[in-house]
Parts: sequence; C-alpha cells; structure tokens
Amino acid sequence: MKNKQTLMLVEIAIMVAFAYVLSLFKVVTMPQGGSVSLAMLPIFVVALRWGGVPGMVAGLLFSGTKFLTEPYIVHPVQAMLDYPLAFASIGLAGFFKDKPLAGIAVGGLSRLLCHFFSGVVFFAAYAPAGQSIYVYSFIYNITYMGPEIVIALIVAPLVMAKVMPMASQEYDLRRNLLEIVSFVVPLAAVAVMLTLEGATPVSYAALSLWGLLAAHHALTFRRDFSAAKRGLLLVTLPPAVVYVMYVLITIL
Repeated sequence: MKNKQTLMLVEIAIMVAFAYVLSLFKVVTMPQGGSVSLAMLPIFVVALRWGGVPGMVAGLLFSGTKFLTEPYIVHPVQAMLDYPLAFASIGLAGFFKDKPLAGIAVGGLSRLLCHFFSGVVFFAAYAPAGQSIYVYSFIYNITYMGPEIVIALIVAPLVMAKVMPMASQEYDLRRNLLEIVSFVVPLAAVAVMLTLEGATPVSYAALSLWGLLAAHHALTFRRDFSAAKRGLLLVTLPPAVVYVMYVLITIL
C-alpha cells in the first residue's frame, strides 16, 4: 500500500513537470491569456490512472507552475477561476475512470466553464461594442479550449493504451457518448435560456432533450444504480452551478 502511494506521488510530480514542459510548446497564444497545447494531457493521465482526487491535486500543482511563470491577473477572484479552480477541474476526469472519453470531456469542459465565468466578470471591456459579454467570453475561450479538448480526446487513448494496456478497452465512443451528451446538453440548454430572450424553438428543443436525458437516467435506476446516479448528477448539478453563477454575476 505504501509503495503504491509512493508510486502515485512520484507519477504526479513527473506528470506535472511534463505538463509544464508541454505548456511551453504553444500552437496558438491568446491575447488575454490561454493557449493551445498538450498541457492537459499529463493531468488527464494522472486522473484516469489514479482517480479524481489525485487528478485534481495534479491540476492544482500544475496551476501553481502556471501562476508563478505566466501569471495574467486582473483580480484575485479572476486568478482563482483561471488558475487553481480551472486546472483542478481537469482532474474531475478521474471520477469517470470506467468511461474515459466522458471523463476527458467533463474535465475539459469544466475548465472551460471556469475560464468562461472569469471572462464574463473580468474581461467585459474587451468585448466588441454591441456584443453580449457571454457570447464574447464563450467564443474567446472555446477558440483555444475547444482544440485542446479535441486533442486530448484523440491523444489520451493512445497514451493510456501504452500506460495501461487494459484501459484501451474502455475507449468505446458509444459507451462514453451518453455521459458526454448528459454533461453538454444541459449546459447548452441553460446557456440558450439565459442568452435568448423569450421562448424560441431552439430553447424548446434544448429543454426537451434535457428532459429526455433526465428521464432516461431516472428510468435506469433499478438496472444500473451507479450509472443512473452519475447521469442524474451530470444533468442537474453543472447547469445548477452555471445558473447560480449567472445570478451572482447579475447581482454583482
């Protein structure tokens, strides 16, 4: 047991260092922070090998290296969102070890959400005249986070197949797709409802799909309690967090 813990700590240290090295090789660098690189990949490896908590610890340690070497700070709350919270959220992938692609999507999109809220609150001045700050922040952050998430979804299976040969059997898109959709669709539905004024066909469609997903997970409780519980958490908790953040932003 002690040897296993020692191995985990050593791997976390090595992967954090590797993530920092990869972060130096940037394909695109954004003007207000953010870049496209392979830096998230080692954090995903830690999370998928050892679990969510070690993955979040690795993300926190990596955020420390970014904070010390490439800080972009305009406010303490922005620093919290863009560094420790954003990079620790990558480790959430470890709570989906049995469905790694879903885990990578959840970890990557959770980091995107942190940067999105940071942009909404603290970078409104950069939005073009007449453009919604929500639209601006989403477009800005998806420009670099989108490619990073896609790269991780493609490259992680290749890496994990070498690190953990048995894990390659888990990279079945069909097994992961439902949980990816369960995470993405409710967030999209909330975004649509908050940004579009009044009822529209798009908002009705988003709400209907959201409801169908919730019903599906609820109906599978007896057959697979663990999967149903996780699915219901995915379709309820993230959109609730987004809505609460929206209300707080509006009040402040």
